[in-house]
Amino acid sequence: MRVFTNERGERVPGLHQFGAVRSTVVYDIFKFTCDDDGGHARGGALPGRAAYQAQVHAYIEQFGGEPGAPVVLDFEDILLTEMSGRAARHALDLWKRLIIWTKETVPGSPVGMYGFDWKPGNRELTRELYEDGLLDLFAPEAYWWPDQTRTTWTDRFAAAVGHARALAPGKPVHPYFHPHYIGGGELPPDVWSYSVDRFRELADGVVIWEPSTANAGSPAAGWVSRYAQEWGHASGAAGPFTVTLGTVAAVRGSTVTARLTVTNVSATATDATPIDSADVSFDTPVVPVLPPGAAWTCAADIAVPPHHPYSTIPLRLALGAQKVCLGIVVD
Repeated sequence: MRVFTNERGERVPGLHQFGAVRSTVVYDIFKFTCDDDGGHARGGALPGRAAYQAQVHAYIEQFGGEPGAPVVLDFEDILLTEMSGRAARHALDLWKRLIIWTKETVPGSPVGMYGFDWKPGNRELTRELYEDGLLDLFAPEAYWWPDQTRTTWTDRFAAAVGHARALAPGKPVHPYFHPHYIGGGELPPDVWSYSVDRFRELADGVVIWEPSTANAGSPAAGWVSRYAQEWGHASGAAGPFTVTLGTVAAVRGSTVTARLTVTNVSATATDATPIDSADVSFDTPVVPVLPPGAAWTCAADIAVPPHHPYSTIPLRLALGAQKVCLGIVVD
């Protein structure tokens, strides 16, 4: 499953360090609306091609969108699922114009529309937006609200994916996900892992939306560590161990010492296993023989570059053949 990240600003988490692809969301700076009389921007004339394309370029620069990465249009006031009659037809025409202008701006990048979701209204009009030469992917939201249960979240997400598959078979679905509840605190580890499992089961990728320094989480238990372990590109080789890192107060230009804990989660004893990393040095570089369920701890020295530009830093470890990726927050 491909993972994309929408990040902008100074010292953002930098999830591309863990293998995510930087992609772009184009927000509705023009304040598009449609009514029975046509389409409008801020209640007046629509922008021309040059003005619109300049704004797309500006968002690509803000987000650092990589060539070939998705560009998602977030124009929620002209979603066809919310409209009817002549206004809906005008919105369809406006969408087609904006999609074509976007594709001219970012040749080779797939273009999607944020927010087509579980609502089935105007299905035939929406279907036109996924014809050849127009939208290339679906980008429904898959955020959590504090009052949601697993059942209500899953039903809503599954409906969004189901509608997308029926509307345009073969077009990828890349839901938008956020590390926090909307309007609330950090997602608990079990909710995070549950969400990842559903994305792998139902979707083709996922977009981590606007994670920031402010919501990167605590150094020891924040979502960054869970992200790194779930999706870090160095974690592809499975094995008998789980690895956790104790509290780290990582400061740029310093070396910090943390406690690294390795646990045997398999059903059989493990052999003595060397542990190695280009990012970390260990006081004891070999994990001893561990029976099932046993844990071993060592000191890990982590050097943080003085001018590290992101609010997180990846730690890649090799325990014999097993690869593990961890993440820590940098102050």
